[in-house]
Amino acid sequence: MRILSIHLKNIKSHRDTELTFSAGINVLSGPNGVGKSTVFEAIGYALFGVDARDFVSNVDRFLSIGTKKGEIAVTFCTDAGETWRVTRTVGTPAKWLLAKEQGGVFEVEEHARIEETEARIAELLGLANGRPLADQFKLVIGPFQNEFLGPFVIKQPTKRQEAFDEILGIDAWRKTFKSTSSLLSAVQEKVKLLAVEIEGKENQLAVLPEREEELAKVKTDSESLGKSHAAQTETLRKVEKRLAELDGQEKGIAALQADIQILANRITDGDGKIRDQKQRVGEAEKAGRVLEQTRPGKDSYEKAEATLVALRGKEQQRREVEKEVALLEKEAQRLTQAVEHEQKEVEGEGSRIADDEATLARSRKELLPDKKVAELAARLTDLRNGVNRLQSDRGLLEGRRAALLEGQEKLGEGMCPFFKESCQNVAGTTPQDVFSARIADLDREMHSIAETLGKLSVEVAAAEEAEKELAAITVRNQELDKQASTLADRRTRNQERAGKLQRLVTQQAEAAARVKKRMDDLKLFAGLDVEIEAATKERSRFQADRDAYQANEKDALDLDNRRQTLEKMLRLLDDLQKQLGGKKDDLVRLQEAYQPDKHKEARGEKDRLVAEVASLRQQIENLEKDRLRLEGEIGKLKVLKEEIDRKMVEKTSYEQKEKLVKFLRNQVFKSVSAQLSERFREEISLRADRIYRTIAEADEELVWGENYQIVLRDMADGAVRERSDDQLSGGQTMSAVVALRLALLQTIGARIAFFDEPTSNLDASRRENLATAFRAIDVGREEVTEHWYDQLFLISHDVAFTEITDQMIQLGE
Repeated sequence: MRILSIHLKNIKSHRDTELTFSAGINVLSGPNGVGKSTVFEAIGYALFGVDARDFVSNVDRFLSIGTKKGEIAVTFCTDAGETWRVTRTVGTPAKWLLAKEQGGVFEVEEHARIEETEARIAELLGLANGRPLADQFKLVIGPFQNEFLGPFVIKQPTKRQEAFDEILGIDAWRKTFKSTSSLLSAVQEKVKLLAVEIEGKENQLAVLPEREEELAKVKTDSESLGKSHAAQTETLRKVEKRLAELDGQEKGIAALQADIQILANRITDGDGKIRDQKQRVGEAEKAGRVLEQTRPGKDSYEKAEATLVALRGKEQQRREVEKEVALLEKEAQRLTQAVEHEQKEVEGEGSRIADDEATLARSRKELLPDKKVAELAARLTDLRNGVNRLQSDRGLLEGRRAALLEGQEKLGEGMCPFFKESCQNVAGTTPQDVFSARIADLDREMHSIAETLGKLSVEVAAAEEAEKELAAITVRNQELDKQASTLADRRTRNQERAGKLQRLVTQQAEAAARVKKRMDDLKLFAGLDVEIEAATKERSRFQADRDAYQANEKDALDLDNRRQTLEKMLRLLDDLQKQLGGKKDDLVRLQEAYQPDKHKEARGEKDRLVAEVASLRQQIENLEKDRLRLEGEIGKLKVLKEEIDRKMVEKTSYEQKEKLVKFLRNQVFKSVSAQLSERFREEISLRADRIYRTIAEADEELVWGENYQIVLRDMADGAVRERSDDQLSGGQTMSAVVALRLALLQTIGARIAFFDEPTSNLDASRRENLATAFRAIDVGREEVTEHWYDQLFLISHDVAFTEITDQMIQLGE
């Protein structure tokens, strides 16, 4: 197995860092604070599932400052040659994904839970030994820098033993021995509890025979009382039957007496209602005579009312016409005012437009440019070109003059102006002046150009002024063109407004015609008020007859109904009197057959029997309750007996378990853990001793003693000397821990390891020897140990590792 690369994004100081690793030894180097340890932490987080809070107090501190989410991707290959990539994010939501390379593309494996991902990674790394990957990394494979010495320097032997038993995976036997102690105590306690329970339940079961005898007596008494209760109940039934007959006679007499009283009351009420109904018939007959007398007046009133309704309709029509005339007059007046206003506006706007057009024409005439100004402005481009040309010529002449002056100076020194060395043509002779005439000609030519430039500059300035004047005239003409366009728009709008004025005039004339027509329609309603007044008087004259007719109409129309009701009431009264006579005859017959003394005697007999039957029933119910109680108690006691039998079986079973647990604890668990610990310590001590001797270059033997204590043995004064704990120096302790960790990694089968600053507390000699030891392990030198790892990662500033490393990774550059 080998890690190929890692990519960190927004992890502490690594904003976007990608590192590749080689097989063998990889050393990370660089100044403090560049994130060397962070690379190891990131591998532990992404590949081994270590919690970020094991590195930092808060997960946010594992991220780069100012970010809320980070990501770590580690690519590795397995012993089978497959390439995988594990990706884990930091922040919310956190994701842990495993992907396999297929045809140059990584395809993610689907896992339902994070535990499945961890188990799959452990399988690929060859570390599926039942222990969490994070624990294997933190304890052995890649302990943090501040925990490198870890459990090796724990002072308490018991705690140190527990830590290394867990690392070696043999703590299960020791833990089992300890945990079975409580199990044995629990089993023994259970046996005691069962014995106490059985004893208590047997005491409760002692009353079972007594309860069974009591139940038999209750059943006998209940049967005897049941027979007495049945006899008394039968006697009571016969008495109740005879009493029911007497109660029926008594109730029949009372019912007939009540019916007779009700009939007498109804006959009395009927006489009164018949008198009232006869009175109502008389009132209806009187109302009929009033109707005959007032009918002509009522008919005249209704005729006048109909006439008045028709006249009121015409009055409403007249109001509608008057209202419409008022609206039409208002509309005609509005249109007249609008016509007058629009005429004034159209005429005024036309006058203003004519004035503005005359002003515009005068302004255009005033803006005609002077012919000389236009010609001067037209020459501006040519004048500027002439100035530029003369300035260029003057520059050339100035350059030539500077060159002549330099040549004159060099020639006076005897130097060639071209080759910058002594001129052989003038060596030993007096220099001749060959430049003065040429310089004077150039000065005259430059003076002439300067005079010409001065004149042209004056003309250019005048032409520029002329151009500005023409530009101002152009701008003013543009403004006048805008004003002319605005005047054209105003004239068009005024003409459109004049067209609308003509339509308003037409509408005003049409409105006046409509007003005149509706005024003519009002003439049709002349004399309407007089007709309404006459009809109102006619209706008032017959008002009294109409009111009298309406007041008596209801009673007169109800005459036949009232007569029929009176006849029905007379027939009903006759029937009631006949029923009353029949009820009185029935009452006489019932009273002759009824015997009150026997009725009273039967009631007393019933009360006595009811009391006796109730008493017997209560006694039977009490006995039944006793029976149910005793049966329940006997049932519980039988259940208790069965429970005692089960408890006895259970007690026997726990006694057998107690014997088994004692055997396992004393004969198996107690010795296996110590034996495994001794075997592992011997194996690891042999490997670690060879590595330690290479690192320390001392004739000292490293032994991993009892309770995993580091012990160094040597010869002093001819005797074996042992040193441990506080007797060892910091360098000896660090060398021993490095050797033991390397040997421990071989033992647990880890093919990859991380060492963060393993040379701390080591002197120069030990640092070089440690580097040699790492390389020796890699190449498999027999005198050190066998080849056991695929990749080794170190963080170090030590140059000793430069020569032995397969890849030096410099961070912070």
